[in-house]
Amino acid sequence: MNILMVVPYFGGNRGGNPDVVDLSHKLEKRGHNVVVLSTSFGNDEGYRDDQNVKVFRLRPIHYFSGFDYGVSFPLIKLQKLLKEYQIDVVHGVMEFGTQTFSAVVPSRLRRKPYVFTIQGASITSGSPTVDALMTTFDHTVARFLSIMSKRIIVLSEKLSWRAQQIGASPSKIRVVPTTVRYKDEFNPTHYDSDKTRKELGLNGETVIGYVGRLVRLKGLAYLLHAFEKLRKDSHNIHLLIVGYGPERSSIESIAGKLGLKTTITGWVERRNVPYYVSAMDILVNPSLTEGLPLTVMEAMAMQKPVVATDVGGTSDLVSNGLNGFLVSPRDPHSLSSAINTLLFDPRLRYTMGMAGRRIIEKNFSWDVIVPKVEKVYEEALH
Repeated sequence: MNILMVVPYFGGNRGGNPDVVDLSHKLEKRGHNVVVLSTSFGNDEGYRDDQNVKVFRLRPIHYFSGFDYGVSFPLIKLQKLLKEYQIDVVHGVMEFGTQTFSAVVPSRLRRKPYVFTIQGASITSGSPTVDALMTTFDHTVARFLSIMSKRIIVLSEKLSWRAQQIGASPSKIRVVPTTVRYKDEFNPTHYDSDKTRKELGLNGETVIGYVGRLVRLKGLAYLLHAFEKLRKDSHNIHLLIVGYGPERSSIESIAGKLGLKTTITGWVERRNVPYYVSAMDILVNPSLTEGLPLTVMEAMAMQKPVVATDVGGTSDLVSNGLNGFLVSPRDPHSLSSAINTLLFDPRLRYTMGMAGRRIIEKNFSWDVIVPKVEKVYEEALH
């Protein structure tokens, strides 16, 4: 099968969508020919053969720094790829990707089935202007995508409502989760936590961590205010933020005004992320919207207890009280309370971390996931 994957971010300097990168490689190894069209950032190469996956990256025509997002409408390139590689199925990832919905028209013109993956849930941003734009998008572009797609993949059963919200027929929806590299990269036996903390200058402190982009939708302002509440009970805590993005200066400013002990790493290569996670005692994901959050899966694979907002498919990963705690979004008080429970109970942190690792090993495996994706493609072709 010849597959064209269209996704806003695909590895590279941005390190985006590592699960889509892995899925492409797994499909290639199972005998399919995979071509990827994505956006380039920094000094990303325009073309790269990545483990036999042909990756094309185009410069965005505009970049929204506040959302850390590049806009492009590569209609001509899509047409060329469809013809040159005799594509059988087009797979678009993420409804807000301009590349993703650009691929619908040429795929329909060439009578190729379009499969569409929804990665997140709709949210209220807090900005009337942004909310109005998102609502308009849902009722126009996202609805158009849903109608034109032969099949729609959601990462969690709980996200099926999102697909139906934007006009998808239930008969089109298929639940296919994703996973992380828990056997090799995100394996706690490969790292010495004490050594890592010492190298990072965090020795003797309890480390609360965050991994991800530094953008407003990740809810970091709420984490900082929760951290301020925690500091009143314990001065021996440190906030380790692993990531980069347009909100970095704002985060540094808030942390400085509140007098919080905070380290922000900036951009980190994907292969180095588990090194930093190994130094954490607790992983916090205060996001306002999610699909099936990879950073939570990665922390679970590394045997770290998780405190996360109950958004999207997060509750498919975190069982409240078993391997972590779920809290409401935009609620610093609940966030700090949950973290505080773990802060003063090392044994609970250990048992929750072990439970999280078991959940990943038992329920999430490419050996199960890839055949499910192949089945979706086969359904779309018939």
